[in-house]
Amino acid sequence: MRTLVLVADDATVVRDVRVALRHATGCRVAATVDGRFSARARLSELRPDIVLVDEMCQRTNAFARLREVGEAVPGAKAVLLCGAMDRALVDDALASGADAVLSRRLHPTVLGTLLRSIADDAIVHLPPARAQWPGALARTSA
Repeated sequence: MRTLVLVADDATVVRDVRVALRHATGCRVAATVDGRFSARARLSELRPDIVLVDEMCQRTNAFARLREVGEAVPGAKAVLLCGAMDRALVDDALASGADAVLSRRLHPTVLGTLLRSIADDAIVHLPPARAQWPGALARTSA
């Protein structure tokens, strides 16, 4: 079974990822959309298994697209692809409905494998509450 992927981004930054996913075994990129604008219509039309959302220049656009996934296609998995892992970004992504946050630095073959595993519910990771992250007390008590 192939995993149907929709990619939302605001630039050509993830062009290599889109091309690589087209060639990844078990993945099919159904469409790419401009993440600066609502993707609700395409989500409802395509009903993808996975929506890969780029971090984008305006993170608020990425968080809005993540929320749309849960609203338009409740069974789909929402994955944020980001340049640098940042605790606040991960917290905000999860609060916006992301099922996973992955680095852009992953090799495209590994990315394809992870996306299929996420779609199949083979990967479950529940991050600890932010207050339990190292150094969180120092930041919140200051």
